[in-house]
Amino acid sequence: MFVEEDAHALDDVRRGLVVVHNGFVGAAECYLWSAGGRVPRWETEAVDRLRHRGLVRVARRRGAAASPVVLTDLGAA
Repeated sequence: MFVEEDAHALDDVRRGLVVVHNGFVGAAECYLWSAGGRVPRWETEAVDRLRHRGLVRVARRRGAAASPVVLTDLGAA
């Protein structure tokens, strides 16, 4: 089921607003806004659903503390 929150999160990813703090330096992995601050829980859950469905993925950056969440080809369609 695709809900309104998923559509909103997909649009935020499309616009490059969501990054993942990858646990660098011992911190837990979490979603952040690219401009700073934590993504709210409802959007975190939506992004997790999108990742599970293969609509978005994390573009891992080696050695960087944060990596962007990007659309997959399926998510762009």
